[in-house]
Amino acid sequence: MDLFKTILDLIFPPRCEVCRGLGPETFCENCRKKISFLRPSAFTHSVGIYEGALKSAIWRFKFKKRTALADPLGVLMVKYLNHHLEMNEIDLVVPVPLHERRLRERGFNQSELLSHVISKYYDIPTVSGVLFRTKETHPQFDLPREQRLRNVRGAFELKGASLLKDRDILLVDDIYTTGSTVSECTYVLKSGGARKVHVLTLSRAVML
Repeated sequence: MDLFKTILDLIFPPRCEVCRGLGPETFCENCRKKISFLRPSAFTHSVGIYEGALKSAIWRFKFKKRTALADPLGVLMVKYLNHHLEMNEIDLVVPVPLHERRLRERGFNQSELLSHVISKYYDIPTVSGVLFRTKETHPQFDLPREQRLRNVRGAFELKGASLLKDRDILLVDDIYTTGSTVSECTYVLKSGGARKVHVLTLSRAVML
């Protein structure tokens, strides 16, 4: 198996998925250095600004199905958590769900893959089936500010809410755009009995 991989690497040398530079890392150190990292807030955290190398990595991860990027991007989230959140207080990791149709089209939920990296590092379970999306929503970027909350209102429901009772939740998503999605998810999780909900996104869009 190692010999086969060595031969493949000679024919198709490994490259960074973003800058295409030669090297063993899927998301190289040079690209990571270009990320504009963000400071923490009370309950809503984002690792970096949705621009440049980070934006390119997320775009390739989601829309070019480069799922190998889940590990290095998830590690960025883990490193952020190590510095800014007491993870021994977190009971469950919950990814923001995709609508069923979009999940079929994409083949995976990027937030769930990121959640699994966090779960593996901290040995905290990811619960993917408790929160689900009941309606397919319009992208938040394209809507006027007053319509963003209405767009996601009632878009999420719970199954097996007993899992959440008196638990502290880490809600995970890839991009924080307007905050409407994670706010609605937080409301639904707390309505189902969650004690606290901390939000972590890989990136945060700068809305102009």
